[in-house]
Amino acid sequence: METNESNRSSWRFVDGSLSVTASMAIAVAISYCQSCAGLWGLGFFKGLTEKDDGIIILGTLLLFPTTVALYGVLQMWFAAKEAVEKRAMERGRRKERERIKRVLASRGITPPPEIASIIFDEPESDADRPQR
Repeated sequence: METNESNRSSWRFVDGSLSVTASMAIAVAISYCQSCAGLWGLGFFKGLTEKDDGIIILGTLLLFPTTVALYGVLQMWFAAKEAVEKRAMERGRRKERERIKRVLASRGITPPPEIASIIFDEPESDADRPQR
């Protein structure tokens, strides 16, 4: 199956936009989280958001980890999508081969082994191959 690179490149733009949006949303959420002040790490981030431009600084600090996390999620999503598409295409090919076999059998047609191996995607047996 061919992969659609133009589709992936458009998703790379979306991936970057999602990363920026998510990192800023996390920064805003931390700034509003009152119980975060007492937690190690989050307390530092909470204190940072209370300074001038602190939310922007925190959003920028969170951008790389957010990008890595979203990139991994999107890679897994694309891999799963590709696997499902491959499986569906193979299932369609298999059904089409079975349909061709039924039609040929109903008409009493037996294709030569070389042609049957191509149509039905079955390897030829050694006995069916011509000797050289």
